[in-house]
Amino acid sequence: MSNTHTPVAPALVLRRTYAAPRQRVFDAWTKPELAMKFLGSDDVTVTDVRMDVRTGGSYNIVTRMPDGELWNVRGAYREVRPPERLVMTWRWEEDKPEDEHETLLTLEFNDLGGGTELVLTHEQFASEDSRDGHQKGWTAIMERLAALPYLEERAK
Repeated sequence: MSNTHTPVAPALVLRRTYAAPRQRVFDAWTKPELAMKFLGSDDVTVTDVRMDVRTGGSYNIVTRMPDGELWNVRGAYREVRPPERLVMTWRWEEDKPEDEHETLLTLEFNDLGGGTELVLTHEQFASEDSRDGHQKGWTAIMERLAALPYLEERAK
């Protein structure tokens, strides 16, 4: 039996405007020391981020859930166009590899003349429940990104 899953849920698309230049918003997603500060939520913390941000490079993010369990997500960068666009695969590690399902995450950073519109598109979900869970997580992450002091700092 094949472990190929047919996506059944529509893509998730979220938009958020940040009062920061797009290079800073892009940097937040591509520098591990910054990403650790906003990936996660109030009850989920990021314990490790490794990134090789280049087309063909990979990333790995480890999060600690409220019950103390560690969750690992990893993927490969399919497209890296600073400071405009990131496209990457997204795969949660499962106890049984055949239960893993790869989705596609696209981040677009649109210049608004001093501000940035971030368009997050996550697609190819195996179920609506998975999509809905990711929507909750991404919404919290985009909120936390807005509060990142790095975005408020002025370039010198």
